Amino acid sequence: MSYTYTELKSAVKDYTENQESSFVSHLDDFIKSAEERIFKTVDLEYFRKNATGTTTLGNQFLAVPTDWLASFSLSIEVSGSKQFLLIKDVNFLQEYNPNSATTGTPKYYGLYDYQNFLLSPTPDAAYTAELHYYYRPESLTVSKFNLTLNSVSGTFQTETITGGTSGATTTVTDVTNTPVLEVIIPSTDFTVGETVTGATSGATGVVVSTSADTTKTWLSENAPNAMLYGSLIEAYTFMKGEADVLKVYSERFIESLSRLKDYGEARENTDANRRGLPDRART
Repeated sequence: MSYTYTELKSAVKDYTENQESSFVSHLDDFIKSAEERIFKTVDLEYFRKNATGTTTLGNQFLAVPTDWLASFSLSIEVSGSKQFLLIKDVNFLQEYNPNSATTGTPKYYGLYDYQNFLLSPTPDAAYTAELHYYYRPESLTVSKFNLTLNSVSGTFQTETITGGTSGATTTVTDVTNTPVLEVIIPSTDFTVGETVTGATSGATGVVVSTSADTTKTWLSENAPNAMLYGSLIEAYTFMKGEADVLKVYSERFIESLSRLKDYGEARENTDANRRGLPDRART
C-alpha cells in the first residue's frame, strides 16, 4: 500500500466521513503536520544531506539551509584539514565570546534563529564550512501534474509559464523530455488547445493534454500508515472527535513510527556491518 496526494486526502475523508468544505480546506495542513511529526520523531538516513558554504571574516553568523531540521555535524577547513565544531547552547557561545569583535578559529556553533547558526569565536578568516544535516523533504502536498505540449518553439526552462487563453500561471519545476513539462499546481487548470509562454525563455507551445502526476514521496510509499494515522490524528483533533477514536489512531500512529524506527536502525546496523563497525545498541 502507498499513497499519492489525492489518495491520502480521499482516505482521510473516508475515515472521518467528513466532506465539509472547511474541513477539506485544511487537509493539506493535516498532512503537513503528520509529516512534521514523523520527521521530528524518526531519524532516517534517507533524509540526510551535506551543504557547503563559506564563513565571512568578522561575521559570527552562518546561514541555515532552508530545509534544515537538525544538525549532525559542522566542520570547517583549517590548513587543509577538517576541524569539527562542537554544538552548544547560544548562551554558552555568547558567554564564551562576549565580544563579537574578538575573532579566532571557530570552535563552537549553535542555532541562533531559524535562519542563522552562531559561530564562536567570530571567524578570523573565510573558512570553507560543511554541514551534515537532517533535512525536510518536499511535502506530499506539493502536488504535480504533467503538461504535454506540441508545436514547441524555443526551449522551456524552470520558469513561470502562462496560458494565453485561460490566464493560468504556474512554475515549471522540471523539463523532462520536451515537449513534456512537469509543473507544480496550485495554479488554475490550463486549457487544451491554448498556447503557453515561458516568462524567461519566451518559448511557446500548444497544450495537448494535462494529466495528474502519480509521484509519491518516500514517506507515502514506505510509511503509508504513519502518514494516514498521523493525518487522522490532526483531522480528528480539528473535528473535536470522539476521544476513543482519537486514542486508536494515536496508538496506530505510534506503532507505525516504531516500525519505521526499527527499519531505520536495521538499515544503519546493516551498513555498519558492511564497514566492519560494531552494531549500534538497540533501545
